Amino acid sequence: MKNNLYRTIVVLSLILLSACAPKVAPAPSIPAPAATTSPPTSNIQSPAFQDAAWSKIVEAAKKEGTLTVYSYSWVGDAGTALTKAFSEKYGIKLEIITGRGSEFLERMKTEQRMGQVSGDVMEGATTHLGNAKAANLLVAVAQDLPVVKEPIDVWNIEPLFVDKEGFIFPVIPVPGPPFINTKLIRPEDEPKSWQELLEPKWKGKFMLQDPVVSTGAYRMLGYIRHNIFNEDFLRRFGDHDPLYTTGIQQEVQFLARGERPLSLVTVTSDAASTIEAGAPIKALSMKEGIIAWEIVAGVVKNSQHPNAAKVFMNWIMSKDGQLVNAQAKRISAIRKDVADFTPPAAQVKTKLLTLTPEMLDEQTKMFGEKYLVKLWKK
Repeated sequence: MKNNLYRTIVVLSLILLSACAPKVAPAPSIPAPAATTSPPTSNIQSPAFQDAAWSKIVEAAKKEGTLTVYSYSWVGDAGTALTKAFSEKYGIKLEIITGRGSEFLERMKTEQRMGQVSGDVMEGATTHLGNAKAANLLVAVAQDLPVVKEPIDVWNIEPLFVDKEGFIFPVIPVPGPPFINTKLIRPEDEPKSWQELLEPKWKGKFMLQDPVVSTGAYRMLGYIRHNIFNEDFLRRFGDHDPLYTTGIQQEVQFLARGERPLSLVTVTSDAASTIEAGAPIKALSMKEGIIAWEIVAGVVKNSQHPNAAKVFMNWIMSKDGQLVNAQAKRISAIRKDVADFTPPAAQVKTKLLTLTPEMLDEQTKMFGEKYLVKLWKK
């Protein structure tokens, strides 16, 4: 009980710090630039020139022959599917090394310091990639990627939405609805709003990720704070004795086993395979909305295979790459021209509460890994 009280106090402290962040707004819809009648030819690259430049990058990538990706999300079947599809298309050997974003961040700092860079691409949470960019561990490549120049209406999440400078790109959409165990919660008892969770019957019934090892806790509470309720709601919410877990995957396992009937924020991709394996869990569509964000990726500075890294970044955002990723992970895509493979039990019908790029930047500043761990331990 004491540990839960300490945890609750710290989570609330994090949310109070986030109260000054800019107002949340949905992803902006940016109109396509109007064509000018006489564009200055000195500032324009013709399609033929762009195609030739990209062809040179692809040929150089094939000569490099290999690529290493540091990844949190592309594990298991998803990693296997991406490795096979990318290697078959380009003849480039793809190695995916999986782990946590905070661990990769420290590893990349060490590699840069020693001049022995192993990773070519880093994929993970916006917070970790934002910290990598701030630490000068990534390079901007938007100007080289043909996919960035595709029409604006093809995107669910535009390539430059997260980072207009082109260091960090969205690669996986992440809806994060609450999930329930349908054997433990009857349809007529399902909570339909966040406010309902303050009722006494939900005390001790839900799970939440530990902020020391997962960004899920402060993400979820931060979205609630900025989109739905105030600090008083969060204080009362914290009195409900949440079970803290080490991450979303553990939370899905606990939920499927029935250790607690409700998970407050569960990434759809982590739940999808469990649902298809027969687990009695499903997503809730809260009337106020559910949180949503994106997993991102970027090219590592001083990469040994910089051209292969660009080819991979272009491919993973292309229709072909997004189709492989969505199909393997049983999720939706960052593109509108790719089908949604999310299982029905994991789909939600409500608004998605997201953050503006400015607030993402602010969140990165506020919730750097070292700061978070230091505050949590205190």
